[in-house]
Amino acid sequence: MKFGIKIGKFALINHIKKLKSREQTSWLKEIDSQAIQQSIANMDKAYQHFFKGGGYPKFKSRHHSRQSFQYPKRVKIESNKIYLPKIGWVKMKGFRKEFAGKIKTVTVSHKAYQYHASILVDAEDKGISINHNSKSVGLDVGVSLMVADSNGNQVKPLDLTRELSKLRTRAQQLSRKKKGSNNRGKAKAKIAKQNLRIANMRKDFLHKLSLQYSENQTVVVEDLKIKNMTKATKGTVEIPAKNASAKRGLNRSITQQSWGMFFALLEYKLQERGGQLIKVDPKHTSQICNVCGHVSKENRKSQSKFVCTACGHSANADTNAAKNILARGIHGNNASLKIAV
Repeated sequence: MKFGIKIGKFALINHIKKLKSREQTSWLKEIDSQAIQQSIANMDKAYQHFFKGGGYPKFKSRHHSRQSFQYPKRVKIESNKIYLPKIGWVKMKGFRKEFAGKIKTVTVSHKAYQYHASILVDAEDKGISINHNSKSVGLDVGVSLMVADSNGNQVKPLDLTRELSKLRTRAQQLSRKKKGSNNRGKAKAKIAKQNLRIANMRKDFLHKLSLQYSENQTVVVEDLKIKNMTKATKGTVEIPAKNASAKRGLNRSITQQSWGMFFALLEYKLQERGGQLIKVDPKHTSQICNVCGHVSKENRKSQSKFVCTACGHSANADTNAAKNILARGIHGNNASLKIAV
């Protein structure tokens, strides 16, 4: 709506035809018409979402946004090549040739000095089995252990020591390059590709882990406020250098674990199989004895050891917390936390 005039999706599409005939905007002829129309359709969809109470659309920036465009149709794939209208046949790698179905859209994006094509396929029903096994599990996520579950299983974090070391080396190499030189551009490209490699390794690890736990019908996790946990201290209060360094290290460890992404992947995989993800209040879950329900800070003897000061129950601290999380998800916050060991 501008000056009382409503501009709709189809009016904008028709206006593109006029812009192509003008000398200043004749460059639009070089772009596939359906890619332009899809961009307008995506914008219209974003505004429709906004008018229904969603967030205001975020427009792309040349420097700070994910650069991409989308083809709705007319894309062909043969062997190791893909045909993109107005561009032609382009060599590609990493394509899964065993896919079956009709190509709906292809989104081409520029990331880490590379071009990536994300292909959306309308495939037949994969026949995902719905869970009716009534299995329930509680998960406690952490830094020393990525996941400890109520069944006693423990999953260590993904070891990215080697990859992060490479990233630091790339950064040091970049700092020694002359600004504006070709070698500096090559060094920046190496850093971007290394960051992308780390991100892909992390996503692969989280996808496999979430798939493993989605075999349960019910999964209970803590409703963690991750942004608050990693928020920097505000104000003029001075923090000792040692404590500030420890806080930065903890924040880095939390963000590297990607708990939020893990919960999001786990939730949609559970929903696909007819399961559910339950989030509970994390208060005192690491201080409650799973056997007698006694709550005390003294119960947590160390990062890994839990010994109840009331009944003497001893267990791995993270496993004990996972059992409390499961009990809280099934019985509620005010119910007895005692469950079978």
